[in-house]
Amino acid sequence: MKTTGSVQVIDYEQATSNRRLVARIVDLLVVWFVLLPLGMALAYLVQVMAGVVNIKISNDAFGVMGLVAWVVIILLYDTGLHRLFGKTLGKKLLGIRVVDVQGEKLGWGKNLLRAVVLYISILVVAAGAAITASIIGWVVLRTLPRYGRFPHDKAVKGFVVREVKGVLVPAGEQPAAAGSAARPSPLSDLERMRAQGMISQEEYERKKREL
Repeated sequence: MKTTGSVQVIDYEQATSNRRLVARIVDLLVVWFVLLPLGMALAYLVQVMAGVVNIKISNDAFGVMGLVAWVVIILLYDTGLHRLFGKTLGKKLLGIRVVDVQGEKLGWGKNLLRAVVLYISILVVAAGAAITASIIGWVVLRTLPRYGRFPHDKAVKGFVVREVKGVLVPAGEQPAAAGSAARPSPLSDLERMRAQGMISQEEYERKKREL
């Protein structure tokens, strides 16, 4: 131990960010695939017990109970394991643990605060990433041609077209009634084919002259 004034500073190697990230991913897998089903099971148990005493619980209330139970279990998982062992399952697999400035396990209050701040941070980061991705996606879409075709469309020679009530919408017109033979004009059809990449500019000019 090294001593600075009245505060002891631990002299151990700190875990790298990559190791901590992998440990957190393991814990998130536990949260989704173990703790979530457990939370829903507890909510179901409460619903069954309520049914025994003739208390009806709506589907919305059941969902809220499941969510609340899940959150409580997550906090118990993170807080309890850190208080008792100094590490969660993910940290155990990666060979790391949480300690205070003196190398001892954190108390219940600090572990609970740590867990709350952690998961709020995760929600904030996830929300920020979703908003950023939406903005970037909108900007990218605005730069595409009006009838842009994506690589997966071209790979299978497919096209994505509009429909209204199961009827394909002719280019430049309202959807035709079922069984109707209505068609767009030859010129508008030709322009649509060029815009959607079905024919080249040279083919477009040649066919336009023929019209």
